[in-house]
Amino acid sequence: GSLFEMKGGAAPKSGAGMGDVFSQLSKGEAVTFGLKKVTDDMKAKNRADRSGAVPAGDSKPLAATAAAPLAKKVSPPKCELEQGRKWVIENQIGNKTIVIEDTNPRQTVYIYNCKNSVIQVKGKVNGIAIDKCSKTGVVFEEVVAACEVVNCQSIEVQCSKRVPTIVLDSVDGCQLYLSETSKHAAITTAKSSEVNVLVPGAGPEDDMVEQPLPEQFSSTFENGKWVTVPVCHSGG
Repeated sequence: GSLFEMKGGAAPKSGAGMGDVFSQLSKGEAVTFGLKKVTDDMKAKNRADRSGAVPAGDSKPLAATAAAPLAKKVSPPKCELEQGRKWVIENQIGNKTIVIEDTNPRQTVYIYNCKNSVIQVKGKVNGIAIDKCSKTGVVFEEVVAACEVVNCQSIEVQCSKRVPTIVLDSVDGCQLYLSETSKHAAITTAKSSEVNVLVPGAGPEDDMVEQPLPEQFSSTFENGKWVTVPVCHSGG
């Protein structure tokens, strides 16, 4: 199912997924999913990390001390606006209630190390970067420069208005949902696999049309230079 499906009392209609999110946004309806607003005065509740050190004690046998596993350092979640210019969303685990509002075209959004989360960015921002995330969905309205996805696995990205450029680098599994106004975006991929792009069908009642982006290429030497074309498999 889609990463945008939610469980619990705030869940959308049964079976609702990314296609329903796109449908509602394309009609101009508010898509909140019961999400709470995140503004610069509602910063992440960063708890102090617990120390992973093992207290020294002469009474504890050496073997027992050596066998004790070291506590893995867990970075605290972060969601805040830095210096009024950069939204930083980091280390969010299982958080599907993030909405970034009060944005402007001078701001950027940086999403890092998030898992099983959903982030919605409203308004127009200069750029969005999604780095080292997995099983995470990002819904945004409009980007001035580019949306970049790097070192991610199982990502869903949706643009409801406009984005000129989408860059995917070292991405394993990505669903791109583009609206009628964003389907002409230039998409650049490098070292990426299982990338599918969904665009609106021919009619308003038609389902979205899904197409995979090429993963394999063939290069031949022609007229003094190498020419590279995607490999088309029969039946594709």
